[in-house]
Amino acid sequence: MLVSDVVKTALILVGRKDAADAVDTQSYLQDTSLSHAVNAMLHCYNAVEDELARGFFPLETEQNFNTINGTVKFASFTHAPIKIVSVVSDGKKVGYRIYPEYLDADAKYITVRYMYCPVKKQLTDESDYGGYPVGERMLAMGAAAEYCLIEGAFEDSENWEKRYRDEIARFRSYEKAEGYIPARAWV
Repeated sequence: MLVSDVVKTALILVGRKDAADAVDTQSYLQDTSLSHAVNAMLHCYNAVEDELARGFFPLETEQNFNTINGTVKFASFTHAPIKIVSVVSDGKKVGYRIYPEYLDADAKYITVRYMYCPVKKQLTDESDYGGYPVGERMLAMGAAAEYCLIEGAFEDSENWEKRYRDEIARFRSYEKAEGYIPARAWV
């Protein structure tokens, strides 16, 4: 799912079809009003994707490492880890310790399964979510809620926020997830 598709859907939800139409042709780059709307919505998209990854639908991946003395620097991970789920070597769990800049494991060849937060996206990027359970609709409603808040449309923001939260509740169990870094809140 392309970020631009989510941004266009969110712009339509908030009544900015003119800005949504300008995304495909990139004509928003010549108009300050359209540019502001598109860039603000992109910012909102990034905030929502980060919130979903940190608090509701964790992004998880697995990566193999050939360690030096059991040490793997976090900078060598493909994504920025927010929680280490497991460390295995030859199909068996191995002990590990986490330090500020690296992970120290009790094996030389390891596979690390970890949760990560998404990087900031541009319109041409792909979302880290593949469509289920987090799809275009959920991301667009969350971005619309944030956008309305930024623009001062508080009642609209509350309406979109409720729809967004209802959509999250449809796909998420009610168990409280522990061990996550909380999402950033709007100031």
